[in-house]
Amino acid sequence: MKAIWSLGLVVMIVLGAVAFICFSPGVKGVAMPVVVEEIQYPFEKGGGLVNVSIGDVFMGVGMLVGERKKGDAQTALTGSLNFELTSSKAQARIQVDRIRLIERAVAGKEARIFEPSRIYDGAMEKGLAPELEFLKEKEKLPFVWENGERDCVFFVFNNIPSDISQADLVITYNGKFPGKKHLAYFEDRHPVKQKAYLRNR
Repeated sequence: MKAIWSLGLVVMIVLGAVAFICFSPGVKGVAMPVVVEEIQYPFEKGGGLVNVSIGDVFMGVGMLVGERKKGDAQTALTGSLNFELTSSKAQARIQVDRIRLIERAVAGKEARIFEPSRIYDGAMEKGLAPELEFLKEKEKLPFVWENGERDCVFFVFNNIPSDISQADLVITYNGKFPGKKHLAYFEDRHPVKQKAYLRNR
């Protein structure tokens, strides 16, 4: 009986020590791994990338990605646009007027609409002057791409609610092409669905 009581006491001491290590403020982050969710919104048609042909330009739309601690209610998401001419002799001017993430509404509920809080290109990511032309204010819409070089543009949505499982990424833009007198107007709607992957950090 005494041996059983002694064993029980040892187990209690061990459990108490583990609890102290795990929940002490100074060492909690070291003792317990943080569970992180990698969030993706792949396109229903295209997966991680959708290619759009606009006259002499290919525009690649990259899926929204982000990460959050498991249980957090919001996520910051980053997407991308890639611009590339079909040939070195081609010319075009593309102006992106709006980028929106529009929740797919369920019956009896109004859809929520989100717009990017920041837009930047590869040069700005390196701390250099932008290669894009921002028409109103720095890092905001609309912006113009017409330098003929292959460019990547990033857009960031802050604080996207974690309960948005399905949405449409909507891009509104216009194009000016050689030999055309008038601008051509476009609005592309790309359905996306949320996927989450757990990993320890």
